[in-house]
Amino acid sequence: MSRHQNPEALARDRLVSFTGALKIIGISRSTAYRLIADKTLPQPIKLGALTFFSERELQTWIADRLASRGAGGSDAS
Repeated sequence: MSRHQNPEALARDRLVSFTGALKIIGISRSTAYRLIADKTLPQPIKLGALTFFSERELQTWIADRLASRGAGGSDAS
């Protein structure tokens, strides 16, 4: 368990497959690999040969992108 997470937050989290994560955030596999390497996307969790993401971390990542869009990001009209 990460030192930054409390047990209640972990109880509400679930693991999402790599493919499921791509569908949630709407990016391609190659873009995901690039963002993981750049440490821009939440780091995946490896369980044997399988790769998962924390659904809560993905939702937070999306919310942060949306918040930064309104806080000084350029709006395309």
